[in-house]
Amino acid sequence: MLEQYLDTLDLTLPKSPNLAFLNEYTRAHLARFTFNNLAVLLRETISLETSDIFDKVISRQRGGYCFEHNKIAHETLKSLGYSTRIILARVLNNHDRPVPRTHRITLVKLGEELYLIDVGFGGTCPVAPISLSNSGPQTAGFEQYQVNKLSHTEFELVLLTKEGPFLLYRFDLAVYTEADCEMGHFYSHQHPRAVFVNNFVVSRKTPSAIYTLINHHFTQHTEHKVKEVLIDSADALRRCLTQELALIIEPEICDYLFDSYIKPKLNEDRNEDQKP
Repeated sequence: MLEQYLDTLDLTLPKSPNLAFLNEYTRAHLARFTFNNLAVLLRETISLETSDIFDKVISRQRGGYCFEHNKIAHETLKSLGYSTRIILARVLNNHDRPVPRTHRITLVKLGEELYLIDVGFGGTCPVAPISLSNSGPQTAGFEQYQVNKLSHTEFELVLLTKEGPFLLYRFDLAVYTEADCEMGHFYSHQHPRAVFVNNFVVSRKTPSAIYTLINHHFTQHTEHKVKEVLIDSADALRRCLTQELALIIEPEICDYLFDSYIKPKLNEDRNEDQKP
């Protein structure tokens, strides 16, 4: 599976663990495989077994979310000789509120340095490793991130935008296991108020462009331009998913997603606009 996966990413096995490969790997995975909650909305069984994730995300190119993408990253880098750890974070998205740990990340140690590797956070995911010891701005693609150290073991990741710092998530260096991931995964795809249970989210990211679909809003974001498109039909959804987001998906599934999730939210927005 590892060789097939790296061939898909057009990467060769590194002779030894190094930062250059971490950069290449992060960029390649994010550009090739979509972040999405398609299986959640289709009420499919989402297994966290490595072979099942590989079949879904890599072989069938159906994408997935953090507990899938970042498990692949963790297992891949570990098998290549990197020193890896599972980290769980609280997703805040600029709202400091009590939320569970529902985001999985991989922590890699190279020498004495710790790097955050995240290939499962959608449109705001850094396309490069992020150093925990660097408190200044760190460039990833055309974006900049910053790690704020809150204590000896607690950190937060911030996206630096033109409007100001945007807090993405907060995490610590406690010991986490696959059992902890199962708990966060269960909440994320089963709890009735979970974001992924109530919204359709798809993204693909390269160092030069971010493609994001959230319900009926599609955005293509580059360093100097933002293009927004309203998804107002099942055909428009299919074109967006297959052409812009490189997702392999059947037309009948697009029809179901549009009718069940996107059309109601589109109508809500239209009704809100018509209010005096």
